[in-house]
Amino acid sequence: MKTIYLSLVIVHLLLLSGCTKDNDGEDANQNFNEVFGGKPYKGTAKGVLSQNETPIYTWDGEGRIALIEATADSVSIVFMADFGNDDEMNIKLRGKLDGAAYRMETTDPDNFFRIVDEKITGQINNAQQQMTFDGSLRRETAAMNMRVTFKEATDVFPAGSELELTFDTRRTIDDNDNDGGCQMRLVPIWSPSGVTMGMVPDC
Repeated sequence: MKTIYLSLVIVHLLLLSGCTKDNDGEDANQNFNEVFGGKPYKGTAKGVLSQNETPIYTWDGEGRIALIEATADSVSIVFMADFGNDDEMNIKLRGKLDGAAYRMETTDPDNFFRIVDEKITGQINNAQQQMTFDGSLRRETAAMNMRVTFKEATDVFPAGSELELTFDTRRTIDDNDNDGGCQMRLVPIWSPSGVTMGMVPDC
């Protein structure tokens, strides 16, 4: 199977000005970047491509999760799956900070990505694909499951096929961990509008 560069990129999406904030169980003095930024999470990634609920291709490799491009009120989170010579799949989402929470909200309630009380939830629905996200992000562990249903065929994924990506990562934190330890690299990025070049961290 040819190499796939999969990056579903949502950038600079602002919170709805009238949305209600749910901070129950969170310390308002905590900052999402301070708690979850710095050293990247590293572990395993697995991908399964299915057609008619039957697996037709699987990948196993290294998974990484990192916060990059942090500002005072926003940050990008990237999920990177490196399957060696086979494939590389990168997902990058940008959201706003809300204390220890992270929110990517849009005017469409069917499109959002949130990390609240250390729980990951999300869904993105457009003409090309439907995505759902669930998992957890804690100070020393991060796990995420993403499902993509392709409504339209691409060069690699048939219409109606489903891709499931699973990340299981962790890190060890100490008082000297004050940066991400990542270099940025330019790679081909797949998006619904075609293949472009983009920057992802090489941790």
